[in-house]
Amino acid sequence: MIVIHIFGRSNTGKTTLIEALCRRLAERGRIETIKHSGHHPLTLEEGKDTTLHYQTGASGACAIDEEKSILILADERLAHALDAASERKADYCIIEGFKTIPLPGIALGDVGGDHILMRSPTVEEILMNLDRFPTWTTPKTLLDGLLDDAGPESSGSLLILYGADEETLRDAAEAAHRAPGITGAEGRLLHVGCGDAFCDTKGCIAIVGTTPRSVTKALSQCADLLGDAEDDRNY
Repeated sequence: MIVIHIFGRSNTGKTTLIEALCRRLAERGRIETIKHSGHHPLTLEEGKDTTLHYQTGASGACAIDEEKSILILADERLAHALDAASERKADYCIIEGFKTIPLPGIALGDVGGDHILMRSPTVEEILMNLDRFPTWTTPKTLLDGLLDDAGPESSGSLLILYGADEETLRDAAEAAHRAPGITGAEGRLLHVGCGDAFCDTKGCIAIVGTTPRSVTKALSQCADLLGDAEDDRNY
């Protein structure tokens, strides 16, 4: 999922740009948005059942009608919102605000920062530079993508680890893919936070195969390869 972070002071055109960008990106795939309301806390409609559920202790309250659903969560963490968007298979997620987090993006107006990829661009300029923006993927999203490609009768599993580099993960996944009964494997580094530790990552290898046994065996081989690589680094 490509994450397009748009930030700036009030009245710099953030909403106008996001509306136009949503229309164009919706032509290319699934898009979600996340808005920071730090200066204007969200108000819940008084007397509604979902509001009452939330106010009386529910950690989440969801209302569903014939065309949409609205979810209220007792969770202010941006990373969790990004995880949810990724696992709903969004191709793009636009974030408005959160200008103090070290997430690279688009600055509007004269706002400063060390993580500015573009300043006051047009929609066309953004679309031509999508490869410059960071991506966000969860382990579940990675595995689900492989399972979708492999078909409904496939088995799959994940290996999560810290301290591995991208090349080592990729090599381990390629080795797993060559194992008997394995139909798909992918290894990559995934972001684990959006605050001061936005750049922190965890390693993930997703493996899909024809049987649970083949997947388990390939995972074990991956773990051995990664262990050998760690021993080499520490030698």
